[in-house]
Amino acid sequence: MRNNQRRVNTASGMNQPRILRIATALFLLAVISLLSACKIVPTSKIATLAAAYSTPGTPAAAASAATASAMPIQAEEPPQCDSMLAGKVTRHEIRSKVLPQPYTVSVYTPPCYDETHAESYPVLYLLHGQNMDDTFWFKLGAAEIVDELIAQGSPPFIMVMPYEVKNFDPPGDSKFYDAVLTELIPWVEGNFSVCTERACRAVGGISRGGGWAIRLAARNFEMFSSVGGHSMGLMAGDTWQMQKYLKTHTIDEYPRIFIDRGEDDYLYDGIDYFVDSLEKNGIPHEFHIFPGRHDIAYWQAHVEEYLTWYAAGFK
Repeated sequence: MRNNQRRVNTASGMNQPRILRIATALFLLAVISLLSACKIVPTSKIATLAAAYSTPGTPAAAASAATASAMPIQAEEPPQCDSMLAGKVTRHEIRSKVLPQPYTVSVYTPPCYDETHAESYPVLYLLHGQNMDDTFWFKLGAAEIVDELIAQGSPPFIMVMPYEVKNFDPPGDSKFYDAVLTELIPWVEGNFSVCTERACRAVGGISRGGGWAIRLAARNFEMFSSVGGHSMGLMAGDTWQMQKYLKTHTIDEYPRIFIDRGEDDYLYDGIDYFVDSLEKNGIPHEFHIFPGRHDIAYWQAHVEEYLTWYAAGFK
């Protein structure tokens, strides 16, 4: 009995510091867990602090490991983009192999534009008229208008505006049409996060640019879902080009079409001829005659209407 009692006493004497240490560690773990739950001590520090007061193989060490594994660190959420911010306008130069000189391109990217291609954006190509350049639409307030449309819930989209340097050349002699098709559009689709489906692509223009827009849509039926000609200068052969698709397509397959002019627009003859052809062939379109002439004041008065119409086509 004495030997047994001695052994027990010896064992209890040797383990007393260890027991005290375990009790202390368990107490500290409880305190640290409480502080973590109250967000006073970050969860990620629990295991480190607990390990300092635990011995490998003890219940405290096991409790420390269990606590650490049961309480994962919460990852920080990426900052949310504010769609109320303004979009960005940049200018680029394309060294053309089609045209005899390089040309600039103005590009609007919307607020929260994602360059990682995680999201694909629709594209609106906007063309200018004679004595204008690639910044003309922005001078009318296009960027600010689209910012507001997006803030109000419109799907965000990109705007691309190329400069037709030789904008007085006869359309039949100009290579601008070829440059848009074979250089500009591939360049945009290779350098920006854009959707390449027909439903995501629209084209429009003012004056001569409106004529180019109609030509691009009329001769590339599967490329654009919307086309707008604003005070357009109609180009030869495009009325026939637009109606010939009735032989191979239904009217429901036609792009959305928006045509407008001022009451005193000197290009009214060609515009009305084109619209008459649409009406006679039952091709859906929207046509407006507003007060005004063929000038900046007229386009300034209606640019918001134009852009609202294009944006509606992307919904």
